Amino acid sequence: MRWLVMSALAVSLTVPCLAEGNAYAGKMRFGICSQCHGPDGRGLESISTPRLAGQRPYYLKRQLQNFQKGIRGTHSEDEKGKMMRPMAMTLEDEQAIDDVIAYIVTLPE
Repeated sequence: MRWLVMSALAVSLTVPCLAEGNAYAGKMRFGICSQCHGPDGRGLESISTPRLAGQRPYYLKRQLQNFQKGIRGTHSEDEKGKMMRPMAMTLEDEQAIDDVIAYIVTLPE
């Protein structure tokens, strides 16, 4: 019984993360992301960008927030991060972040 309760709690904590964003609106925003991460979100080997497809929503959100706050993308030696930070700044609010993540989670791994 305890296992069932814990499982239900775990599911209830993850579902809102997926339901917060609008995947259709996120698809419209993903055009900017696709320039470096590819239209399928698998990253581009030619410029060594990471895969987004298959990443957990909480991880994607944390990274976007870290870029926006300057936690990532501000170190002088972080060339890729310095390119990513302005892109993250185009997501003007929490809803925009949730929307693009809602679209990314629809992409096949």
